[in-house]
Amino acid sequence: MKSRTTNQCVLVILACLAYTLLVWGRQAEARPMVLKVSHQFAAGDVRDLMGRVFGDMITKKTNGEIKFRYYPASSLFKAKEQWDAMRNGALDVSIFPLDYASGKVPQFSITLMPCSVSNIKQGLSWRNKPIGKRVEALMERNGVKNLVWAWFDGGIGSSIRQIKVPVDVKGTKMRAAGKKFEYMMQQAGASITSMPSSETYHALSTGVLNTMLTSSASFVSFRLYEVLKYINVPKDYSIWYMSENLCMSMKTWDRLTPEQRKVFLKTAEWMHENWIYQNFKILVDKLIEAYSKAGVDIHYMNEAEFNTWLAFAKKTAWKEYAETVPGGQELLNLALEAMK
Repeated sequence: MKSRTTNQCVLVILACLAYTLLVWGRQAEARPMVLKVSHQFAAGDVRDLMGRVFGDMITKKTNGEIKFRYYPASSLFKAKEQWDAMRNGALDVSIFPLDYASGKVPQFSITLMPCSVSNIKQGLSWRNKPIGKRVEALMERNGVKNLVWAWFDGGIGSSIRQIKVPVDVKGTKMRAAGKKFEYMMQQAGASITSMPSSETYHALSTGVLNTMLTSSASFVSFRLYEVLKYINVPKDYSIWYMSENLCMSMKTWDRLTPEQRKVFLKTAEWMHENWIYQNFKILVDKLIEAYSKAGVDIHYMNEAEFNTWLAFAKKTAWKEYAETVPGGQELLNLALEAMK
């Protein structure tokens, strides 16, 4: 009798445990996956908006299964820390300038190579060309999944003089934005200080910098018109185009179900077709408006000036990349092939 009672108690306990596990399982299923999104840009910047538009669409398409928490302005990770944070799974998603990881993956400097992209639309075509596929494969081998290609044009701002051609660079204290731009500008006579664009306002204000390159979007969103007197605007010609893609940790990607992955890829395709270029092509006009209003001296690079930079890039940045980066010449050839 005692044995039967004991067995009944065991069965009751097991039933309670099974019920508890079932309830916990259902609660876990009902609880949305919340992904952390980090970037260095100001809230309201077009890159911040890109992440939010993408995230809102994912949340809607998954009926709330996947949600996003946003950390703009380096509020979660510093700009360059985001790469390793994605690799180790501490960060789920970032709008990340790929060249920031070129210290760890030197091939990524191809995504910020002087005079190697002709315009935003041509840069966006990389996603369907061999150069883009090669970059995406490199990213995945290093633990990061590329979702959305985002190319930005950029210019040259200064507080001391207009920078039109390489000879104007000599003696400047410059933030050149990217290892190959740093090398090229150093060869032109600049003293280089490396920092993310989010730190340049203070550096210009305190005299650490007097000249810099960055994207049209950053020139406006970081209010650099308050501390610059001259700007070379990327309207018809620009030597500076940078890939700042929406990326995901492979550890996070591997947690998604096959159906969820399809939603991400379809949303990325929609962004490419309907949002990216339409919102990026107007950034230079916003730059011109903001800097004109602030009274900054504006110069528009012409073809002769661009060709001077191109010749200088070939014998400095291009040459150094081809000679020092494994597979560099092949990647450079693929980038140039994509321009045709």
